[in-house]
Amino acid sequence: MKKIFYITFLSFHFLTAQEKSKILYRNEVVSITSKTKLEIESFIEERREIAKSKNVDEYSINIPYDNFSEISNIKGMAINPVTNKKTKIYQYDISTNELKRRDIFYSDNKYKHFDFNSVVDKSKVEYSYKVKQNEPRLLSYFTFQHELQTVSSKFEIKADPSIEIGYKLFGDHQDKIIFSKTKEGALDVYSWTVSDMPAYEEENRSPNFTYFLPHVVYYIKSYTKENQKENLFPDVKHLYKWYYSLVKDVNKLDQSALKEKTEELIKNKKTNKEKAKEVYNWVQQNIRYVAFEYEMGGFIPRDAVSVFDKKYGDCKDVSNLLNEMFKYAGLESNLVWIGTRDKPYSFEDVPTPLVSNHMITALKIDNQRYFIDGTDPFCEFGFPSAMTQGKQALIGLSEEEFVIEKVPVQDIKDNKIKMELALKITEHGVSGTSKMFLSGYQKSDFLNILSGNKQKEEEILKSGLTRYNDKIEIQNVEVNKNEYENKDAVFSYNFKLDGWIKKIGEKMVVKPILMAPFKEYIIDLKERKFSIENDSKFTDEFTYVYEIPENYQLEFIPENSKKENEALSFEIEYKKGKQNLIVSQKIALKKLLITVKDFESWNNVVSELTQQYNQSIILTKK
Repeated sequence: MKKIFYITFLSFHFLTAQEKSKILYRNEVVSITSKTKLEIESFIEERREIAKSKNVDEYSINIPYDNFSEISNIKGMAINPVTNKKTKIYQYDISTNELKRRDIFYSDNKYKHFDFNSVVDKSKVEYSYKVKQNEPRLLSYFTFQHELQTVSSKFEIKADPSIEIGYKLFGDHQDKIIFSKTKEGALDVYSWTVSDMPAYEEENRSPNFTYFLPHVVYYIKSYTKENQKENLFPDVKHLYKWYYSLVKDVNKLDQSALKEKTEELIKNKKTNKEKAKEVYNWVQQNIRYVAFEYEMGGFIPRDAVSVFDKKYGDCKDVSNLLNEMFKYAGLESNLVWIGTRDKPYSFEDVPTPLVSNHMITALKIDNQRYFIDGTDPFCEFGFPSAMTQGKQALIGLSEEEFVIEKVPVQDIKDNKIKMELALKITEHGVSGTSKMFLSGYQKSDFLNILSGNKQKEEEILKSGLTRYNDKIEIQNVEVNKNEYENKDAVFSYNFKLDGWIKKIGEKMVVKPILMAPFKEYIIDLKERKFSIENDSKFTDEFTYVYEIPENYQLEFIPENSKKENEALSFEIEYKKGKQNLIVSQKIALKKLLITVKDFESWNNVVSELTQQYNQSIILTKK
């Protein structure tokens, strides 16, 4: 789906210089008039004080746009703090560049770039420009917080009274924002002002910045054209009407080959679920995901036959292909517009294209809804993609009918890493064999890494295991991927841990827990401000079977331990046999989002878990 970019480019180069620059003011005025057609133009102006001239990123300006918008009248200057000399930017100082992203193959996203010359410490820089928006459905938002402290900021919409404006605030610091609605001649003026907004500092693994940055989303509900009221986006019904208009005329090519292929795939399948899985797996194996975001091509799927022939497409294309093939398989299937977890909005709050940046397919089999995302080549049938869990799905049923349902969050029992380790203790360390079973997102994530990486499987597996224990050495890796089967991926390998044993006289001291997820993963309660986002909920299960050397006996084993809260739990058990010790370790991450209110109880569990990782068994010579 087409990404709607915020018109003032949030580059988020978070700077490490001790003395920070600041935004003295940032203002935007959006003028919306309705004569023969809607005309929308914004004027943006900003002034900054640059603390240190070496902080080049702080006066390096990027202005994004696409083929739905036009940038004009760029002006700017740097002002020397001592001489008050003004150095202007000229047209030849401004470059036009493609806005490239790794996850987008081709798009119409561009940006204007310029730097200010002659900046010294304490210089002031100011610039302004105009934006003409040619598609009134693709309005975005204005944010009141930036990577620099903002002294003052103002956002205004000036509109004809016949134009009904929709708006909603999101993010933190909303108490700082003052709203008013006034008149300026015949125009309605909507105004939001803020003073003394602190700098926004990014935190690792936090949700998308739109969850936190205070911003106002604005859009046009309706307007008057030739004395007739024209509805744009007064509600979700009208958003769906527009979405449907974009897809109703696709798939006009001859689909005989597509139908034949579908019938071939489902020929020997007895149940609807088996038919659906066969079609889905074929698309996963044969259609390559390639993102396109060019003009309306960012919203309109390409013909299913074209995608079928070319063997590639973006999320809309793959979903459209799946939808057509599912229907030829006699299944109840519908297209779905959805926002990924990068989007904090609901369809009710923001009934505009800003709410959804992705398309999937919904299947209904035996009264159960399955949300199918063909862009992940290894996501197991029946699983929604990880990035759509918990999100609202707008399911198109017909030209007039739609439903909104929430995509389920996959249960932790279906998303697991399970390891079975057979171990020997020697005077030099621990060695043995291991089998690792991956299911759910753990399986698909690992298979995606394997398919997209030229390293040997052994190197990739070792890299994955080092997050649990960086001292492990592995070799003789065997892999059974089971890519398109409802079976675990299985990795078998030999490993050793030299130096893992401490010898004290006639005794050997061994830490029996070799894998240590979340070890010392303590959240700084003073520094951390934002929630921590996880890709999925999951369970880790490790079973260690230690063979006790013949000339040794177990003198001490730790007590069993367990602890849990709403976000995290663990359970560790020790079971002594005649000449072995079985240690069972189970850890469950139970929430997609670890919120600030969870932090203290999270730390309590992690502290106890880390203590358990440091527990030892003691063996004594017989």
